Amino acid sequence: MHRLDIGAETGAHPRVLLLAPPGGSDGVRRYLATAEERLSAGGAEVHRVDQRGRAAGRGRARFAVAALRAARRLAPVDAVVAGHPRLIPLAAAVATAGRARRAPVVFYGTDGNLRRLGRALLARHRALHPLAASSYGAGALSGLGLAPVLRPGVAPAWRATLLAAGARAGRPPETRPTSGQRAQPGLARPAQTLLTVLRLDGAEWADRGMPALLAALPAVRDAVGPVRLVIAGRGPATAAPRRAAAAIAGVELVESPDDATLAGLYATADLFVLAARTRPGQAAEDYGLLLTEAQLAGCPVVGPVSGGARDTYVDGVTGVTPGDESPEALAAVLVDLLTDRARLARMRRRAAEWARMATEPAEHTRAVFTAVLGTAPVQPAVAEVLPGRSAAGPHAAATQPTMTAPTVPRPVVTGPAVTGPGAPGPAQARPVTPLPRRPAARVWPARDEDLAFGSDDAASEEGVVDDLADGGEADRDWRGGVETDDLADR
Repeated sequence: MHRLDIGAETGAHPRVLLLAPPGGSDGVRRYLATAEERLSAGGAEVHRVDQRGRAAGRGRARFAVAALRAARRLAPVDAVVAGHPRLIPLAAAVATAGRARRAPVVFYGTDGNLRRLGRALLARHRALHPLAASSYGAGALSGLGLAPVLRPGVAPAWRATLLAAGARAGRPPETRPTSGQRAQPGLARPAQTLLTVLRLDGAEWADRGMPALLAALPAVRDAVGPVRLVIAGRGPATAAPRRAAAAIAGVELVESPDDATLAGLYATADLFVLAARTRPGQAAEDYGLLLTEAQLAGCPVVGPVSGGARDTYVDGVTGVTPGDESPEALAAVLVDLLTDRARLARMRRRAAEWARMATEPAEHTRAVFTAVLGTAPVQPAVAEVLPGRSAAGPHAAATQPTMTAPTVPRPVVTGPAVTGPGAPGPAQARPVTPLPRRPAARVWPARDEDLAFGSDDAASEEGVVDDLADGGEADRDWRGGVETDDLADR
């Protein structure tokens, strides 16, 4: 017996099941969190399943069981989103169990580490398809088929904080360069500030190009004069950052800054530098979200040579790309920008304007809905409030933009009861009106003790894949026959 949910079919309240990988980098977590927030803001009903505990063994089995139970409970779902390529086998099983029509798999770089099973499932499963985070990633995934691009967004509250910080950090009139003014080497002038952001407690020191930046710093100081280098990021700092800060004058560490402090660092820096390095056998920087944040605060950027980071800025207008990854090429770019104050001031203004347009929340909501569901948002968005342009004052932008919901009354639809070990209980009337404002997600499992594991529920990765092989055929049969019969009877 197949559940017929009229509200889901008509698109009044699309359901999305999000599978979030355990751990992961800060960029992955923020990418998924922002996409989840935009789906909820646009009127979708988002259900998120996070893997907790260990990434292997019993933790993986608990994650698989929770995801499959959620899919059966919510079936039919409109989309299942796999937050990482290593979740492809589970996403295929969940999409089959939930009768999902779409199942995008988010790729943050290349497919170099994609296993043979993942490639086969992407090629053969009717719902699975790759979703790239940048045009660079889409090109790298061309061998897997057409990969739509969903660029990362910035959470509205954090975006408003960055815009407000950039507005407050406007340069005083006496320091604004006049047209054609160019700093002359050897003249006394205040120290200029370079900023970079990376995790100080991990292995990003070499990957983010810090050795090249530190090697380029003496040549920049010889040509420009006093230059501060501020390195901010999650702490506590390991030995390598501490040694660098102690050995080189003018290098400062800012460990675990809060949002207000980090926004202030972005807004007051003269240049933000992300000199990521490309290592053999490793993917390049896929999408530099830090570059977008810096530009929102009005800071021009220097991006990495390879990868998809160029999607985040306009080369030569809001940022600059070195010719190669050597310290000499990086120093040449930094000297050229820091000695031309008029050009730097123009880039500062254009960077803020470009980043504001590129991260507009309503546009990102439409992009997320198009990539995940293939439809437009259910709830239209109101116009954004910009810093200094509201009657409420310059700080009005700190308020998160709200979404307006349609007021047309809709009928209440009752679905048949779903039986089985994951049944939610007696059927209840479920309105198809837009969701009230609430947290962006429901998370399964809420508690570990909520899940009972018997011989049928102790799912291993091999069992999930075996279920997929059988469930895929059953799903195809349902789409070809049962669904048509049910719709005809109705």
